[in-house]
Amino acid sequence: MTKRKGYAALAAAVLAMALNAGSLQAADEAASLEGDSISYDMATGVITAQGDILLKYGTTRVAGAKASYNTKTQQGEITGGVIAVRDAMRLTAQTVTLESADAIHATGGAEVTKDDLHMSAASLSVFDKDRYVAEGDVRAVKADKTFTGARAEFTQSANYMLIPAGGTVTTADGAFTADRMEGWLTEEHYRGAGNVHVVSPPRSFEGGGDTVDYFAKAEDGKGKCVLDGNAWAYQGNNMLKSKHLTVYLANTGELAVE
Repeated sequence: MTKRKGYAALAAAVLAMALNAGSLQAADEAASLEGDSISYDMATGVITAQGDILLKYGTTRVAGAKASYNTKTQQGEITGGVIAVRDAMRLTAQTVTLESADAIHATGGAEVTKDDLHMSAASLSVFDKDRYVAEGDVRAVKADKTFTGARAEFTQSANYMLIPAGGTVTTADGAFTADRMEGWLTEEHYRGAGNVHVVSPPRSFEGGGDTVDYFAKAEDGKGKCVLDGNAWAYQGNNMLKSKHLTVYLANTGELAVE
């Protein structure tokens, strides 16, 4: 194992900062790059490292099989079973590409865990350390809710999830699918548009329509499901159809319809 400082430490610092999960660490934190082989081309500004790569910067650790970084363009790539860990965040993938200090892309079985969020997909991008964009067989778990679809976008500061190309939201109460879905997780408000289908086994409820707004929180202890456009609903043997249908979901399991 060889170690280099100087430019290698600079590269480690920039790569590690880009992969961190929160605010940047102080500039005087120790940085290092370790690998079986490390080289630096002063003409091109390119640093390469191969064999058991380990980048360290403050509390950040990034491991992989091979790494390259251009000190002039501030772009780089780490490949080969990449594992990046910083505080409450853990990112794994086959390849992690650094486009800038505020944009990284992970491909090849990408998974990220931060606090109560776990997201997996074929590819995963992180922008401004706050916005996650996942594509390809996406599965995102946030607390007790699961989101699946072809693409998902999550903004952590707003606690907002968007599934723009069709998907499913599953909770302990049930699930609903739609061509386009979004959720404001703090408010527990979810909206779907296009081929909406809602199922709640605990309440023996099923419904659908062109759009749905589902509100899980309410001061009176009732949730509310608002279906619009060719709306329909079943509970037990009872069926309702309307252009606009509001179903109140009491915690007792009883339904009230407006």
